[in-house]
Amino acid sequence: MDVLRNDCGRSRCPLGATVGKLAVMLVIFTVPPLTSGAPDKDKDKGQEFTQVYQHTYDEVFQATQVAIERSGYFVTDKDKDKGTISGNGYLIGHFTFDIHIEALNTKPETRVAIIVVPKGRMAGSAKQAAPQRILVTIQKVLATYQ
Repeated sequence: MDVLRNDCGRSRCPLGATVGKLAVMLVIFTVPPLTSGAPDKDKDKGQEFTQVYQHTYDEVFQATQVAIERSGYFVTDKDKDKGTISGNGYLIGHFTFDIHIEALNTKPETRVAIIVVPKGRMAGSAKQAAPQRILVTIQKVLATYQ
C-alpha cells in the first residue's frame, strides 16, 4: 500500500482519475446521442424571422418580391393565394429561403415570416443577415407606397 502513496500521504491516482473523467466528458459532449428514431429535421429547417407591417396583404406580397430582387436573391416559386415565396441566394454561402405572408386582421396588418436554410457552410451571422436584409428592404419598399 505504501507504493501507491507519495510523501504527502496522498494517492497518486487522482491525476489518472482526473484524466479519465475528462476523457469521458469529452466523449459525452462530442458524440451525438444514440437515440432511436428519425434524425432531427428541425436542425435543417433554419431559424424563423418575422416582422409585422402596417400594410395590406397585397402591398406586402408585392413589396416582398421587390425586396428579394433588390437584395440580390432569386425567387424560385411563389403562390399569392397561399402567401408563399421560395427562393435562393448567396451571402457568405449559398442558402434557400421560404417566406410566408399572412394578413393578421381587418386592419392593414400583415406578417412576414422568413426561414433561411443554409446549403453547405454558411457563417452564423450570414444566416441572420439574409432574412434581416429582406425584412428591412420590404420596409423600404413599403415606405414608397405611402
